Amino acid sequence: MIFENDQDLNRERAAIKTYTDLTKGSYQKLGPNDVDYKLFDKNKNISSYAEVKVLTTAIQNSFPLSLSVRKVLKLIDKRLNPVLIWGCLDGIIYGRPQFINGQVSWSEAEVDLEIKYNNKKEFKYVRK
Repeated sequence: MIFENDQDLNRERAAIKTYTDLTKGSYQKLGPNDVDYKLFDKNKNISSYAEVKVLTTAIQNSFPLSLSVRKVLKLIDKRLNPVLIWGCLDGIIYGRPQFINGQVSWSEAEVDLEIKYNNKKEFKYVRK
């Protein structure tokens, strides 16, 4: 099990806050064996679920984006407007799994299958 450190958690919260500020909603952090966040609309109704990955790069240097296949599957299994968010040093990159295309390959570093996303035009961006 991978534990997040305080700095990563702070950057993750900053990324999800940036995203929910766009939607005028709010968020709730979920448990360690679940997706990262449950998202609510401005009326406090559940609107979607999100997986957030923290990066140590600027938006322009973040591609290809990668994420564990397991995390993406867990997110889309929720069946409610899934969103993938990458928190970068200068903003966020986000997209919905059903509208972005990636390449699946084995990651020696993660010892797992991962999806790499390389088409920058399929994503949306918010700079800080």
